[in-house]
Amino acid sequence: MRIVTKTNLALLGVVAISAVLNFGILQWTIMPLFLDIESETASRNQSRAIQAIQGQEEQVAASSRDYAFWDDSYSFMKGELSDYEEQNVSPESLKALGVNFFVAIDAAGNVRLDKGFDYSAEEPRQIQALPLALLPEAHPLRIGGSAPQSRQGLMQTPLGLVAVGYAPILTSNRAGPAMGTLGFGRLLDIDALREVTQVDFELLPAPSDGATSQAVARGDDTIETRTVLDGIDGKPIAMLVSRTERLVSSAGRQAIWIAMSLLVVGGALLIATLAALLRHIVIARIEALRRHLSSIASTGSLVPIPSDHRGDELSDTVASFNQMALQLEELREALRRQDYNHGAADQAAGILHNVRNAVSPISTITWDLLRSEDAPWKQNVAKAVEQLADADLSPDRADKLRQFVVLSAARLIEEGGQRRSDLESLSTMVRHVDGILKDQDAASQGERVLETIDVARCVATASALIHGHLGVTLMVDIPADARVMGHKIAFEQTLANMLLNAVEAIRANGADGSILVAVAEIQHNGLPALDIRIRDTGDGIPADRLETIFEKGFSTRRERSGGLGLHWCANAVNAMKGRLYAESEGAGRGATLHLVLPQAAVDLKEAA
Repeated sequence: MRIVTKTNLALLGVVAISAVLNFGILQWTIMPLFLDIESETASRNQSRAIQAIQGQEEQVAASSRDYAFWDDSYSFMKGELSDYEEQNVSPESLKALGVNFFVAIDAAGNVRLDKGFDYSAEEPRQIQALPLALLPEAHPLRIGGSAPQSRQGLMQTPLGLVAVGYAPILTSNRAGPAMGTLGFGRLLDIDALREVTQVDFELLPAPSDGATSQAVARGDDTIETRTVLDGIDGKPIAMLVSRTERLVSSAGRQAIWIAMSLLVVGGALLIATLAALLRHIVIARIEALRRHLSSIASTGSLVPIPSDHRGDELSDTVASFNQMALQLEELREALRRQDYNHGAADQAAGILHNVRNAVSPISTITWDLLRSEDAPWKQNVAKAVEQLADADLSPDRADKLRQFVVLSAARLIEEGGQRRSDLESLSTMVRHVDGILKDQDAASQGERVLETIDVARCVATASALIHGHLGVTLMVDIPADARVMGHKIAFEQTLANMLLNAVEAIRANGADGSILVAVAEIQHNGLPALDIRIRDTGDGIPADRLETIFEKGFSTRRERSGGLGLHWCANAVNAMKGRLYAESEGAGRGATLHLVLPQAAVDLKEAA
């Protein structure tokens, strides 16, 4: 699994866990607050409905006190005012008071006046509040005592519940004794109360199963609050049921889901943003590093990673890698050179061993030849010849000397045959040594494993050999990614030899000059190749020598020894499956050496 996938999954997991935790926190901490607010709202609605009914009772009670504590009412109960009912208990007067019933009861419980009006029709309809003409002593409307206080409550009538207010009948000075009870009643207009309180409620018959006075029932959409209302006799008379829509909890749930949706959207945006940032800041650079390492693994070329100069940990990692790659390349280069030198040393040791074995007999024969030349009798022959040249030599002495010379000549002739045989042996041995060297030279050009070569780096290494040469300007135009296949050490030695040859050509021209090293992509043997061109402004090459300069022993410089440089370079390039050739417009017009080698596979992949 890729790093970016793992990162996205990790971020998705974090967002999912965060969403679950946030949902739990909101559900367990915030939602109860919404439910409490909703319960308080339902309780306040119930209280407003009850208070509205109690307000009706208080209004009726206040009106009843005004009439109960009045001399005319007191006189009416004493039977003194015959027009009291006509003056005070008319539809208009009761409607002006906002009541429906007028009740007057004497101290003995007799209903002296029970008159009311129903205003629901166009014309008021007379009605009664009490079904009895005589109230029992325990009836709540029979008030004992003369305390100037009113009472209030609810009472059931055939037309419905009535808010009742009643008080003892006293004089205007609130003096007694009480002549009975005077009460007003007002039919409860539930619709009007709903409009005033803005509470959806209704009055139902009181339960007969002894239910509690207060109950709350929660539905999916509403909260139903029930309160049992007592009548003036203290017994349950009705149940007030209010319904409160659960808008608060619905809003709370909606708020939670909106918050969760925003959290999910924010998490998605966060994941997308972090993924994009990670892709730009980390992942893309890691992938580039991976591709670079894969390229190194496939090609073996420790090419530095281009620095992005961002100043973060990955930039430090790239810098550390480049430093490590440089150190490894230097170590590998040192090992390569060491192996090359060791191989050359071993090869040289083998050559020297073979040559020494072949040269030892030559040394012996040569020593024998030198020793035979130093023989005493040969020295005596020289002296004899010298004495024979003396004119004063005696004849006897001269005859003896001639005889000695003749004998010595015979011996010299005999030794001459031996020397000829020794010289033939020497010639054979020298040819043997030459054969050893030729065989070794052929073996040195044998097949070796080709490697990827950084052209720019090798040119820089070889260029160090000509630094400091006055009057010579070196220009290099080599792409940093130029790679060829070959043998790095031999390639560097070939470049160095070609550059030194260009310097010598410039000096031979007798003026300051320049060297240009450039590269071009060509086809060689039907395959992609790089043409490394070294052009100088030296004394040039005659047209008839463009081919012979690469032959063994050929040289255009008197001060150069052997003429092996370009010949060795040509052989080395051939061993690398390449080609080395020269171009020149003639003497004094400079020359261009072309070093053609196969292009490395990494370059081909990048070009594709």
